[in-house]
Amino acid sequence: MATIVAAWPETAEDNVPTVPCLSADGHLLVLSAGASRVRYGVNMGRILRFLFGTLSFIIALIAIGLGYLKLDNVYRQKFFASFLNKISDPNNSAIMNLRCNELLKHSNVKGHVLEIGAGTGINFPCLYNNTRIKSYIGIEPNIHIHPYFYNFIKQWDIPYKVRLLNNSATDMHEVESNSIDTVIMTLVLCSVPDPLPEKILLEAHRILKPGGHFIFFEHVVANPKTNPFIYGFQKTIEPFWAIIGDGCQFKPITNYFDAMKNVYSKVKYKHTDWPSPFFFVKDAVKGKLIK
Repeated sequence: MATIVAAWPETAEDNVPTVPCLSADGHLLVLSAGASRVRYGVNMGRILRFLFGTLSFIIALIAIGLGYLKLDNVYRQKFFASFLNKISDPNNSAIMNLRCNELLKHSNVKGHVLEIGAGTGINFPCLYNNTRIKSYIGIEPNIHIHPYFYNFIKQWDIPYKVRLLNNSATDMHEVESNSIDTVIMTLVLCSVPDPLPEKILLEAHRILKPGGHFIFFEHVVANPKTNPFIYGFQKTIEPFWAIIGDGCQFKPITNYFDAMKNVYSKVKYKHTDWPSPFFFVKDAVKGKLIK
């Protein structure tokens, strides 16, 4: 930040307007009357670099999205599988701490476990040595992700049976009713078009045992009142983000959980921060549904 070397006299009247000017070294200097409005500057170089970086990101996203549209569905699924594998980083300590020590700690996950949106198996560092787990079923409809999943989990000697199904989570017909103790879902619903999210939550209710827990973590749209810049940025890039992000949109996902209050015995969640590498994907919600 720059330091102003000139200011209005302290005897100036309060109604004297502020005077912006540009210094020789590229700083925006804002001169204001009165001792209570003293001396500050904004580095124009930083502002311009930020604006240029943001514009470049949007242009790159549009270019990628337009190219992606030319691919058929199989290649899109393969692309997303590869993209998901690259961004699923088990060495990111902040993200894995949230996954393992808050969401999926051993006291929360037990019995017969089913994960909606198993992905590349990124949650297995939290699960592989949980002696309370009896079996694991992963639901992952994108079959091109399955090789990444199996390649990732083979590093551990997992003591329970692991199955990976390519069903849609809206119709888990291979899973018996009242047979699952714990359902897990992390960062899934943004990619699910309406009205399917509520169908997923209802199907999870069907397969859960009475008293079973549904643990979830989802990123949500920014609050337009408290964070208007991020909200506006999300809505600007959303059409292109959805193209390369397997349909992911910035949505008020808590509405889906609120709709389950007459279905589950308990619906609990709270807003939190997601240590995402993308500055516009920080707002999140974590919680639990109990049958």
